[in-house]
Amino acid sequence: MAPPSNPDPTAQLRANLEALQARGAAARARGAHAAASTEWIVVTKSQDPSIFAPLAAAGVSAVGENRVQRAAARKAEAPSGLTWHGIGHLQGNKARLAIETFDVFHALDSLSLARRLEGLLAAQGRRWPVYLQVNAAEDPAKGGWRTEEVPAALEALAACPHLTPIGFMTMAGIAAQESALRQTFRTLREVRDEAVRRGVGNAAPVGLSMGMSQDFEIAMEEGATAVRVGRSVFADVEPSTREPS
Repeated sequence: MAPPSNPDPTAQLRANLEALQARGAAARARGAHAAASTEWIVVTKSQDPSIFAPLAAAGVSAVGENRVQRAAARKAEAPSGLTWHGIGHLQGNKARLAIETFDVFHALDSLSLARRLEGLLAAQGRRWPVYLQVNAAEDPAKGGWRTEEVPAALEALAACPHLTPIGFMTMAGIAAQESALRQTFRTLREVRDEAVRRGVGNAAPVGLSMGMSQDFEIAMEEGATAVRVGRSVFADVEPSTREPS
């Protein structure tokens, strides 16, 4: 017999989040380099827009989306009060929509994009918090600055005063072994620590956006201040809240 349908996924979402937070707390407790706290960014890109109200009711305050046009449309249907994080590659021709849609951007990966964003932000007289994307895994299939390029990138970003670097972001390999995952996250932490030590740029960013559903515990042990989780949040949630593939 099929399980009864649950038209309100809030209780399941809350239970999933509590379980994840308990795992996260345990990871921070055993990690020698763990941050004092970690922000949970719920990745909603594969979910129907109807999920945003239950997420907010379950206590979620931050959501992440990859595609800016899609995020803008979904944000219009979502309850107010959520913080919207852009977590995917951004093309320069979509920069204006991105700064109108996202509150925080995690994938600043080139100076050309930075300069495009700076011009738009300066015209509006506003600042925008960003993470620099770093290819800490040295994966040719991934974007972002190489680790050795980060100091120069931060120095160059000092000429973009309307961009506020608040940290660094990286993505580990999907099928990587634990040792490789840990090395990727450790590398990003070391990049951050060196930037802080050298004081490059206007202000060295200290945030570490790293870790997803499959590896967030390792990321937290290694110092993540923000994790991007999706699949694990929506486990056993009523299927009607998922968009068809």
